[in-house]
Amino acid sequence: MTIATALRAAALLAAALAANAAERPENFVQWREGLASSAQPKAEWLATAGEEKYEVLVNLAPPQSHGSLMNEGGIVGSKGVKYVNIPVDFGRPTAEDFRFFSEVMKASAGRNVFVHCQANFRGSSFVFLYRVIHEGAPVQETWAKLQSAWVPDRAWRRFIEETLKAHGKGAELL
Repeated sequence: MTIATALRAAALLAAALAANAAERPENFVQWREGLASSAQPKAEWLATAGEEKYEVLVNLAPPQSHGSLMNEGGIVGSKGVKYVNIPVDFGRPTAEDFRFFSEVMKASAGRNVFVHCQANFRGSSFVFLYRVIHEGAPVQETWAKLQSAWVPDRAWRRFIEETLKAHGKGAELL
């Protein structure tokens, strides 16, 4: 192999790795036009969030969570994307967490919003609740989207049921 061939191969490999790093984050769910959620995006993807047409990025993972990026707000903010961190304790989601999330979502009406956490468990659960409670999305269809990301464990299922009931929504899917 010549040096030129080796350099070309190295350049192609570097380009492929860079393209792969900016690919859509894991466990991605498109909820509706202008609203998606996923697991923790890589820094390379976050740097393209504005190019992906997202205007608001909501992170539901606490900053100390495994895989979190300490400068996430700076990465997206430098691209003109608003950043909100709502540190939801995975083991103890609260009504106040969901209320705050709902206020952020309402304030972001008409904007493209991207929600994430570590694995898209918190994110998909909160987006499910928001879509059903505040946007009137069909429960069964929306529940199926949530289950494409994960099947909520006992604690999250209870949280979802209680939140639906507190907002006058039946938990007929559960």
